[in-house]
Amino acid sequence: MNRILDIENFKLSFYGSHGRVPAVRGVNLYVEAGETLALVGESGCGKTALCRSILGLHRSHAKVEDGSITLSGLKVTEMTDRQMEKVRGKQAAMIFQDPMTSLNPTFSIGSQIRDAILLHEDISKAGAKAKTVELLKMVEIPQAEERYRQYPHHFSGGMRQRAAIAIALACNPALIIADEPTTALDIKTQNEIMGLLKRICREQGKAMLFVTHDLGLAEKLADRTAVMKEGLIIEQGETAEIFSNPKEEYTKKLLGYVAYGKGTSHYHGRRHGQAEESGTSRIYEREPAVIIENLKKSFPLGKKNFRPVLKGFNLTIEKGEIVGLVGPSGCGKSTLARCIMGIYKPEGGTITIADGLKKQMIFQDSASAFNPRMKLWEIIAEPAEIEALNKHRKLKKTELYNMAAEAADSCGLEKELLDRYPYDVSGGQRQRAAIARALITSPDFIIADEPISSLDVPVQSQIIHLLKKLHDERNLTMLIISHDITMVEHVSDRVLYIDE
Repeated sequence: MNRILDIENFKLSFYGSHGRVPAVRGVNLYVEAGETLALVGESGCGKTALCRSILGLHRSHAKVEDGSITLSGLKVTEMTDRQMEKVRGKQAAMIFQDPMTSLNPTFSIGSQIRDAILLHEDISKAGAKAKTVELLKMVEIPQAEERYRQYPHHFSGGMRQRAAIAIALACNPALIIADEPTTALDIKTQNEIMGLLKRICREQGKAMLFVTHDLGLAEKLADRTAVMKEGLIIEQGETAEIFSNPKEEYTKKLLGYVAYGKGTSHYHGRRHGQAEESGTSRIYEREPAVIIENLKKSFPLGKKNFRPVLKGFNLTIEKGEIVGLVGPSGCGKSTLARCIMGIYKPEGGTITIADGLKKQMIFQDSASAFNPRMKLWEIIAEPAEIEALNKHRKLKKTELYNMAAEAADSCGLEKELLDRYPYDVSGGQRQRAAIARALITSPDFIIADEPISSLDVPVQSQIIHLLKKLHDERNLTMLIISHDITMVEHVSDRVLYIDE
């Protein structure tokens, strides 16, 4: 068969204040036309570093030390950045884990997809627009004609991810690199989108490199699977063989997490098996932390049309409880969180916050929430610095660094990563930094908007247990928003299911 991607003995290291840090240590990998290869492994093992190398997306501090990457017969490791501009999008396209990193906030969604088509194809603007609308429909964005004119901030996290997938498909690339493309999507939508991508690859002879921590999805979709650990491919082969007869102990450990939270594990919450609907009364009769009554919020679709998202939402959160909020992408979960935090102004209803309640939020897209010019420790420490300044006190740099290091350690983020920038770490490491940032000021109330969506299952388990541990130790109040029902139910005192 025709090999679209061929990687031979590839080695990549990062250089910074801690010296040389190997990221990829000698990888051999290939993907053939019409084939889907799943690349699995825990957060930080080098999956994303390898994928970005295929398109030459690393900064100057990343050095290729050995080996080669060949894409459709082109040795991309020997190309200049100018030469790579003709390769990106046309020969290979990447669906990024955090869609806000690949979407320009100053341009409409439609124009970004249209411009990608115009850059690589001989087509009129009208033709490119028509193709864009079809792509938006293909990835199941509702009201595609109206959504064409909207900007990324008008889209939910799941819809932004679908738009990013449409951009990747726009120029008919030979290779699709899908780096955790479904973390922001509910299970139904992720199955539909990944099924669509696999069908396109098979029917059109494209290759797909599917990077994921969802081993169940990999088993369902991938023809072959490669397991990565500490920068090395330790096992690869036919997916059915890898899952039924793994050779390496590390692979066996990963596969042990496939059923985690699917009814086979333990449970921490107080109301296991009971689901509450929106509008329920208080169940513990404690002092309320947040009371939401008849909340309404809509977003514009063009000049005259509006899309209602919250249509009279009611919820009371008691002090000290964990409430899980579950629903499909686009149902209004993140909109609710932003209304509570005062980021969005609702059009109706009231939100009452208990006096003196200190609240913090863990955002879904950590990459878009972080300043790319700040190091991780500076990002984590920033809320503490602002809080001190508001009290007319200036903290020393060493104090801030030590506070950041302590918060990072509590979230399982290695100290040697603190001097890196957000684009230098994996999505999972970046999300742990986001959690550390939320914890550093010792808040009373935490809103966690998809806090584990970008993490592999072992780390999901660690983080969800960490949130529960912090809740118990500090008597925190939490609203955990997710489309992952099993993980939310695992620690929540009660769960609310909302629909569109």
